[in-house]
Amino acid sequence: MPETVFWDTSAFVALGNADDNLHEQAAQVSEVLGWQRAHILTTSAVLTEVANTFSKSVWRPVAQHFLDSVHQSVAMGLATVVHIDAALWERGWALFVARPDKDWGLTDCISFVVMQDRRVMQAFTSDHHFEQAGFNRLMKS
Repeated sequence: MPETVFWDTSAFVALGNADDNLHEQAAQVSEVLGWQRAHILTTSAVLTEVANTFSKSVWRPVAQHFLDSVHQSVAMGLATVVHIDAALWERGWALFVARPDKDWGLTDCISFVVMQDRRVMQAFTSDHHFEQAGFNRLMKS
């Protein structure tokens, strides 16, 4: 079975914006993950951040492309989107509260909980918080 890789907001943002300083690196990582047929794992919280990042009218087609692509990948069994329910939100919030020494956002904390639950160690992200939480990030800023 192919490896599962968690896709974070920073990966989508770098892929969607050709002017992003990590765009080329993100494109290379995405291509390698495609060759490896890595299973995509993300959350509805991450997808909300992606849509919010690309919310200006000029960028909305990028948001729509990504979310449509993720939905198609889910339908084909290539991706999983974990939808945030009350229990998951509470677990993410509990981690957020338990780590006042870290600058982790709530979406990150929810991501960490999902990754721990599913025993996923690889994160397609440039966010160093994933390394702080014990995961391997696939992009370096």
